[in-house]
Amino acid sequence: MSTDPQGVGGEDDDLIVLARTTPDPSTANDTLVMGTAIAGAAFGVAFAVSLVIGLSISWYGSFLALAFFSLGLSIRRYFFDRFPEVEAAELRTHPDADADRPLSAVAPLARRPLLTRVLIACAGVFGVSLLALVPSLGPQVGDTFRSTPWRRGVRLKTTDDEVIRPEDVAVGGIVTAWPDGEIGFERAAVLVMRLSAEPVEPTNPEWVVGESLVAYSKICTHAGCPVALFRERDNSLFCPCHQSTFDVRAGAQPTFGPAARALPQLPLGVDDEGALIALGDFEAHVGPTIG
Repeated sequence: MSTDPQGVGGEDDDLIVLARTTPDPSTANDTLVMGTAIAGAAFGVAFAVSLVIGLSISWYGSFLALAFFSLGLSIRRYFFDRFPEVEAAELRTHPDADADRPLSAVAPLARRPLLTRVLIACAGVFGVSLLALVPSLGPQVGDTFRSTPWRRGVRLKTTDDEVIRPEDVAVGGIVTAWPDGEIGFERAAVLVMRLSAEPVEPTNPEWVVGESLVAYSKICTHAGCPVALFRERDNSLFCPCHQSTFDVRAGAQPTFGPAARALPQLPLGVDDEGALIALGDFEAHVGPTIG
């Protein structure tokens, strides 16, 4: 390691070097840098493999911590041996001087290019290993939140797994219904009700049974709470969470509260045995808007 004594350093227009300590090439430091860099890459690969095959967090968490530690130590030792330590004084300039002029510039030592390549390669391997985290960010939901088990021909069932027939619902009556075989599937819950007056637009009349029996999603389009309060005298459904109100005679359009979308109407029909069936899935998104 060479040192320029204080006061005998170089001088240029911007910088007066008072002392400069230049580290000598060190085989031991080079070995440490390369060893810890390779170890960091190896621990990164081990982290990715352990995460993919499903090892416990104690395993892949330890591998990730060791990878960060090894690469951090490698980078620290790399720069310790590559840059000189300079003590210098900056010249004062006139206020009108060019403010963009650099105050100082300490160039790295031009040596050991192999060390640089090894460190960059190992850091790249570690970076690629972090891609193993992508699948863990969450499942690929696809159309999971945009579809329900309702399909053409699926019967409507009560919570007690009983078939629902049109005559089972009295005027002003309301029944919670589920797809056959999917009782308890929350997003598929519907309210079947017989209105005291014929529904009007935007209710789809082709999805109404007997001119008065309709079915709407039970999931509020505001925050996803169950809509379960029905007031017959004005054909209104209420959400108890935030008091959104829906006019079921007019396509379950919101008339009060924070909900901005209507409750989706379920295409309703009757099969050959007189049981209520769905004619398909909801055509509108169920519950709060997402994505």
